[in-house]
Amino acid sequence: MANASSKKPKPIKGVYEHPVDSGIWWINYYVEGRRHREKVGRRSDAVTLYQKRKTDARMGIKLPEVRPRRAILFEEIAEDALVYSKEHKASYPGDRSTVGKLLPVFGKTPVAEITPQSIKAYLDTRDDLTKTTINRYRGTLSMIFQEAIRNGKVEQNPARLVRLHREDNGRVRFVTYEEEAMIRRIIRERCPVHEPELTLALETGMRRGEQYSLEWDRVDLERRQLLLLRTKNGTARVVILTASAVKALEKLRIRRNPDWKQVCLTRYGEPMVSPRAWFELVMEEAIKKNPALHDVTWHIFRHTYISRLVMAGVDLRTVQELAGHKDIKMTTRYAHLAPSHKLAAVDRLAEHRRMQELGQTTQPAM
Repeated sequence: MANASSKKPKPIKGVYEHPVDSGIWWINYYVEGRRHREKVGRRSDAVTLYQKRKTDARMGIKLPEVRPRRAILFEEIAEDALVYSKEHKASYPGDRSTVGKLLPVFGKTPVAEITPQSIKAYLDTRDDLTKTTINRYRGTLSMIFQEAIRNGKVEQNPARLVRLHREDNGRVRFVTYEEEAMIRRIIRERCPVHEPELTLALETGMRRGEQYSLEWDRVDLERRQLLLLRTKNGTARVVILTASAVKALEKLRIRRNPDWKQVCLTRYGEPMVSPRAWFELVMEEAIKKNPALHDVTWHIFRHTYISRLVMAGVDLRTVQELAGHKDIKMTTRYAHLAPSHKLAAVDRLAEHRRMQELGQTTQPAM
């Protein structure tokens, strides 16, 4: 039998909790056709104040002047959102980078003045970005406003009303072994200490945030696996290590700084939150030698890992588990890279015809 104390209180007209389950109660009432809302705090205080306001209105008592609320700037709610992202999201480095690009545009703008139209107008000017990146900007804006709603600083999320761009997911970009060899040569020439990080990305398919937040207590080299506690889909997953991934981790362990828990460190032995510092220099040189590499980002190494699994003949269900895809639809994007099962099906049809024809020619005479 449910505990009576756990039941929600009976709703009272004009008294509501916002955000839901926040413990912050408001009152809502009308005087001479004009809507009034006041933030109170405890539910009992809100009920008392609501009754007082209604009584005062009936008696013609003038309502107290409400001081205008301090304008909340975008930079304030963006800072709150980054605190949340750092504590709860593996994609924090990406969120921090995106927020850094949004602050010069919206930072000093009061949140009440940011509308879906102003957000769309800004995104429409960014013709230097891909549709995927624009969608990521929109997603980060939505995350910022959603966290502000939870904190009681805004009431609406204007980014939610901005349409997402339709992304072209038909083509999967992956790095060929020849392209990988070129990138490795440049890394060995420019920053050889970071080559194990490249190997780890290609041999595990970890997302950038997952790899650069990985700590040693989640690595088990003997069992050839590591545990990711915070992933994009919100669940923990185990990553199975190839022999090359194990060797890369062993090299990284030699450089281990006992003062830090992180696996990936800078050249000075401090935690590295992103490969950008060295990877952009490497790719700049690689693109000069091979312009076809212009669209290779760090995330392409994840596509490469998954693509190589499929091309090696691993079934899609297993690929889904290894990649940590929540939905098999994400994995089927790579199915065209493994036409062998379709060829086998067609070959079975030809074999069936051959056996039928053979049976007809060898039937005994009646």
